[in-house]
Amino acid sequence: MIKFALLAATLLTAAAPTLALAAGNDSGQFTVKGVDYKYTTEEKSGDQIVRGTAYAGKVPFELHIHKKTVTGTFNDKPVEFQLSDVKKMGIDVGN
Repeated sequence: MIKFALLAATLLTAAAPTLALAAGNDSGQFTVKGVDYKYTTEEKSGDQIVRGTAYAGKVPFELHIHKKTVTGTFNDKPVEFQLSDVKKMGIDVGN
């Protein structure tokens, strides 16, 4: 599950900078391998915050995207990784 949480967090992190270009708060959704993700984004104190749910609203997540790191929770379990790890996977995070 931790590996899946990292994958989900990575996907959300990749989407967030694009959403950050939009004015203020934003919301969206996407599907990966049959799992629907719904989320909202906001900027707070220079960080991008992504909050949402997966698995038909049953699994909550919240990610705080800092300049170099991402911290937060997925399914109420802590997640933390470097933005550089996302970039190594070939995902453009807009930084």
